[in-house]
Amino acid sequence: EIGSRSTGHSTNPSYWSSTLNCLLPEYIDEAIGEKNSLRPKDAVGYYNMKLFIQRHSELPSLFHQLLNHPSPNYRMQLSTRLLDLLKVINADLKTFEGGPYLCGAQFTLADIYIYPIVELIVVVLSTYRNFWIPPSLTSLVAWYDTASDRPSVRAATADRMFESKNTYCYERVHRNEYLIEVYEPCARNEEALFARLTDEGGRPGVNVYREVDEEDAELRNRSMCEKRSSCQTCVIS
Repeated sequence: EIGSRSTGHSTNPSYWSSTLNCLLPEYIDEAIGEKNSLRPKDAVGYYNMKLFIQRHSELPSLFHQLLNHPSPNYRMQLSTRLLDLLKVINADLKTFEGGPYLCGAQFTLADIYIYPIVELIVVVLSTYRNFWIPPSLTSLVAWYDTASDRPSVRAATADRMFESKNTYCYERVHRNEYLIEVYEPCARNEEALFARLTDEGGRPGVNVYREVDEEDAELRNRSMCEKRSSCQTCVIS
């Protein structure tokens, strides 16, 4: 589960999504054992899996920098770097015949390493930074669609369930809306404000940060509204 618990902000989405998508898959693979291993058994496949992970290792950092950095000019540079890396991934997906995954027909840790970040690019960066994966990257687009349809991925990216809604201080239930809500403070460079508000009044299913933002927006609208003598909203209220 990404994000803060109801009474704190001990889990930072920028830190955890980049850290866990590196460490957690390998832990799970070790726990599962060889029966359903996510690592190729042949030496060539295993070597290439590790090579792909290393070559794509900048992906989490580029995502978070592009989302968090306050400078529009620097974000333009980051957009170019991210697009260049996505082009590399698109080319790597053509390395092995019989795909559709990075190491061919087998779904491996190399795919799991990049999938969570590609999902965030598709959902979060398109919302907050107008960054889209170009349709011309056909192999990457097809890979994302195929991986998204795997039963294990569908389970991992399903809408929030009862336990999540009754533990974490976010309101949205649908997966995409939830991710957009989680990363909103990062996109607006207001993580400190989110942390403070959550510490002070966070509770399950209630995003205090969004409540305050909605109140501020209402006050701003009223301030503008009261300058207009014919405004019916001010007259009614």
